[in-house]
Amino acid sequence: MNISKTNSRQRARSAGAKRPTETLKRFGLIQSEKFADLDCKHEWLIEGILVKGQAGVIGGPAKCLKTGFVIDMAISLGSETPFLGNFHVTTACRVAVMSGESGKSSIQDTAKRIADSKGLSLRDISGVYWGFTLPNLSDEKDLEKLGECLRWKKIKVVFIDPLYLCLCGGGKAVSPTNLYQVGPILRRLADTCLKAGATPVIVHHTTKAAAKPSENASVGLYDLAFSGISEFFRQWVLLNKREEFMHGEGFHQVRMSVGGSAGHSGEWNVDVSEGVLGNDFQGRKWDVGVWNGSTSEEEEPENVTVGDVDGF
Repeated sequence: MNISKTNSRQRARSAGAKRPTETLKRFGLIQSEKFADLDCKHEWLIEGILVKGQAGVIGGPAKCLKTGFVIDMAISLGSETPFLGNFHVTTACRVAVMSGESGKSSIQDTAKRIADSKGLSLRDISGVYWGFTLPNLSDEKDLEKLGECLRWKKIKVVFIDPLYLCLCGGGKAVSPTNLYQVGPILRRLADTCLKAGATPVIVHHTTKAAAKPSENASVGLYDLAFSGISEFFRQWVLLNKREEFMHGEGFHQVRMSVGGSAGHSGEWNVDVSEGVLGNDFQGRKWDVGVWNGSTSEEEEPENVTVGDVDGF
């Protein structure tokens, strides 16, 4: 024991040394007794799929219905209807979809058809908000504006699609391969959304090497492009093509893998029939079949849910 240092600390206390309030607040250390009593229970937004209050990512290769799944998820949350017609939404909440890639026309068309497939009209789903200006995630002022917007609209879940269009900006150069640059940006984004009361879900793509369709191969977090992505996100919905999309048929065969640090995980085969677009821009639909990923293609699918109403 260093008696000199011990005596110095005792003299400082006896002399009425000022408590370093700001320093203690900065790191927020708490004892086990208080920690054990904290209300940290997990809550489902979508049972088995999405947990409240944890940053999430929806990932997959190009043209595997990532945006379609996002819109189905958003409308399901906003209307308290099952996601993909199969996964229970615990309660309706306000949702924001921020899209910078597909365009207003495509998003509107997709949203209307998905709403139709659920027996709803898009105009009646007032709990879902749509935006087409993405935040600059490396711009702290823009993040502040995002947080203010989410608080003002009382958004509980925000989807940002896609990551690559908003990762850089604000005049700052960010290398997507640099873990030490990407990680802090993602943390600030998550903190901004969560402090505003919204669970953030980011849409992102996989590497080209992971894009090859495979009946049995699911993509993993390690297949997501850029550094820091697989390390940061606490929950994920990963999509991959089981078969290559056949032009002129409008039929998608998708493998959906789900997991998260809350402990949930699962795999499902999802078939989506879009129909064929006519010259009058009609004819497409969003008919969904879902069954457990362990069921083979030759077996009769179990637990299938299909929407029979036209819609994408």
